[in-house]
Amino acid sequence: MCGTPEDVYERPASRFVASFMGTSNLVPGTFVAAFAAAAHELRTGPPDEPDTDYGPLNSAAQLASVQGLLSRLPSHAEVVTGGTAMERPGWFHSPTVVAGVRQSDEIVQEEIFGPVVTVQSFTDETEALRLANGVRFGLAASVWTADHARAMRATRALHTGIVWVNTHGTTVSEMPHGGVKHSGYGSDLSLAGLLDYTQVKHVTL
Repeated sequence: MCGTPEDVYERPASRFVASFMGTSNLVPGTFVAAFAAAAHELRTGPPDEPDTDYGPLNSAAQLASVQGLLSRLPSHAEVVTGGTAMERPGWFHSPTVVAGVRQSDEIVQEEIFGPVVTVQSFTDETEALRLANGVRFGLAASVWTADHARAMRATRALHTGIVWVNTHGTTVSEMPHGGVKHSGYGSDLSLAGLLDYTQVKHVTL
């Protein structure tokens, strides 16, 4: 996700939360502090508990993968909040915000699939979109803005299978769901998903 004071662009997302976030060079410290404070308040627990914001990871191997990415962070990166597995039964991980990362960093270039968000700064809309597209994955992205024209430019420019505007993570059966680049080929849900199970025949009389 990349954002100016009035808008945010988001990079391909993980299965739990967006894996990348950015902020305008005008407000990086203020944004990171506020975002980290909000993330710190998230509650993890069993999905059937009403106060739970998010559940555990799906396996011990995935928990180890997330921890591995965090353990290999370069010296210029900073874990602002979280960064650890929860000391409780199950594969729970604390909500984590990592600031100061660079585009070439492993944690930026790989899918995290855990409650971890990296934050980068940018100077303008063009750079924000370049950063968002500058990975080999392309499942989903979101754009947060009050500017309709900017939202339309971003939705056209983002190379992902799904783009949400001023929301994130919402899917419905009537709309296709699928990624591009290394995030997959084709779509499920909607008519697009059904067409993958058909064989097209062209008949001319």
